[in-house]
Amino acid sequence: MTMKRLKTTPGIRNILFATDLSEKAGHAFSYAAGMADAYGADTTILHVIEKLPPNAELFMLSVLSIDNRHELINKLKADAAAEIEEYIGRFYTGNARRIQECRSAAGTVLVEPGNAAKRILHHAGTGKYDALAIGSSGRGILHAVMSGGTSLKVIKNSPIPVFVVPMNKDTLL
Repeated sequence: MTMKRLKTTPGIRNILFATDLSEKAGHAFSYAAGMADAYGADTTILHVIEKLPPNAELFMLSVLSIDNRHELINKLKADAAAEIEEYIGRFYTGNARRIQECRSAAGTVLVEPGNAAKRILHHAGTGKYDALAIGSSGRGILHAVMSGGTSLKVIKNSPIPVFVVPMNKDTLL
């Protein structure tokens, strides 16, 4: 059996980085940013706001003194976008000597409500991205299978290559 040679090697020009904004997600971002730097690629950072259970939503509305769900979603989006900008800043401040040009910081930030796996797969399937980077909790494949983890769903169904970064607690930003 002979393998067919590709006429051109696949390039990575646009990377989709999906984050849950956990403290450890910054570790995965460092890999996405490093890949963007190595390939001269642009990066889009995606955070999905999962639907809150009704009781949690009512609690959030009352604690934040917000009148309706639409306002709550807008506040959560703004907070998430600010948090993303903060860890992008921390990453580049900590790695300024190594990475001269800050390509990922100039990238697009998307914050939207919905089911995380479905929204990530939607964006991966648009044809705008050549690769997807996502963190994994690192609790093992059995945990991911039992819990139906987002990263496992994305790996199984993504139309583009997925780079899964295990969350190593020793290398946090």
